[in-house]
Amino acid sequence: MSARPPKRRAAAVRPAAVRRAPAGAGPTARLRQLREENRALRKTVRALMQRVEHAVDQSATAFSWFRAAATLEDTVRLRTEQYEALNVRLTRELDARREIELALKQAKQTAEVANQGKTRFLAAASHDLRQPLNSALLFLESLDERGMTPPNRELARRAKVALASLNNLLGTLLDSARLDTGVITPRASDFPLSYLFDRLGPEFAGVARAAGIELEFVRCSAWVHTDPHLLEAVLRNFVSNAIRYTPRGRVLVGCRRRGDGLMIQVHDTGIGIESKHLPRIFEEYYQVPMADRPRDAGIGLGLSIVNRIARLLSLECTVRSKAGKGSCFALLVPYGRTGHRPAPASAPWHLEAEGRQGARPLNVVVLDDHPDVLQAMAAILGKWGHRAVCAPTAIDAIVQLIAADWPPDLVISDYHLADGGKGDEAIRQIRRELDVDVPAMIMTSDPDHALRDRLQRTGLTVLAKPINLGKLRAMLESQRRASG
Repeated sequence: MSARPPKRRAAAVRPAAVRRAPAGAGPTARLRQLREENRALRKTVRALMQRVEHAVDQSATAFSWFRAAATLEDTVRLRTEQYEALNVRLTRELDARREIELALKQAKQTAEVANQGKTRFLAAASHDLRQPLNSALLFLESLDERGMTPPNRELARRAKVALASLNNLLGTLLDSARLDTGVITPRASDFPLSYLFDRLGPEFAGVARAAGIELEFVRCSAWVHTDPHLLEAVLRNFVSNAIRYTPRGRVLVGCRRRGDGLMIQVHDTGIGIESKHLPRIFEEYYQVPMADRPRDAGIGLGLSIVNRIARLLSLECTVRSKAGKGSCFALLVPYGRTGHRPAPASAPWHLEAEGRQGARPLNVVVLDDHPDVLQAMAAILGKWGHRAVCAPTAIDAIVQLIAADWPPDLVISDYHLADGGKGDEAIRQIRRELDVDVPAMIMTSDPDHALRDRLQRTGLTVLAKPINLGKLRAMLESQRRASG
């Protein structure tokens, strides 16, 4: 009887080490771990098969074949169970991942719909609120303060300030919402900076006068290349803040030529900002702590909107300030190509510019489908020494002009008129029926820059609602001087 070969103890085959995903890991990490376990099990099975084949080759007896078969059966059964369990886990992980991705997609869609709804609501609310706000401001301006007692005059002044603050807040909220939705697309062009200075100067004249400070825009003949509407929004914020935070002294708006662009600067001699707050003033809702904060200081969105617009235009925005000494906010804008026609010389604009006393009154046509606006505009124009023809439609205005035998000097129309009519169409109708090329202005609360660009390209001046009365009065005085 042949001797049996010595028994060899097969070394245990252990699955390869698998890196465990940390607790709380996301679906991607768990899937990666399961796939690694799957690969490790495959390696283990291959190693077992090789060992069984090697054992059979060394001792090809019936017993060795039986033992190898039994071992292989047990191993296959064990590995099959492990594979099945692993597949179940993998399937669950994939299902969970699909559910998470679907939930995230639905949440994103819900957030986008809510954001769009918020923007539409703010736009509608802005328009609906600005209409009565415009009427209130016009009625207040039409009051004859000469007949008021000092206490009543002070109450009227405070009411104007409160309504102006409400208008600024509405504009800020709408600008923020439009930036959030990404609907603002910059449209850069070449234009003279003096055009903006000529608009902003008269606009802030009354505000600066009421605050008792000196306001000056220094002459600038340079042309720049950027979006004029967005640049105007930035400068308006800078000038508004400078006036608001300057209890006494001066606000100076000017520019300095540099090799890499034109540096537009707004200096003030106001309360200034401590250096520790400067890094955060462009954050949303951040307000510098101060004991004597102005009541119309806003909610801390203005400078954050400025910062976002500057990034949108790829412009550099800087600030220098010293507590108790004043501040300087600046924006570096690339130069633009000078137009074929020379830009009109812009003389230094000062706060004291006023209309001539005793000059010829203008015949001003006002078109609006709100009776309150018509009544208020008639009162205000009369207070400024002009004659107003107020009507809801172009036909009504034409009838009044013919009856009074008044040639129109200026037409001011709301953009949205009754029965779907449009202000630019009404202006063309008046010009055509009376055969006059009369200058005209459009009033609108619509923030769409494309609409404003289209109106301006047709030669119309656009007035944003609520109407800036200082700006309107300056335009009327300019028209009165032009008409002789």
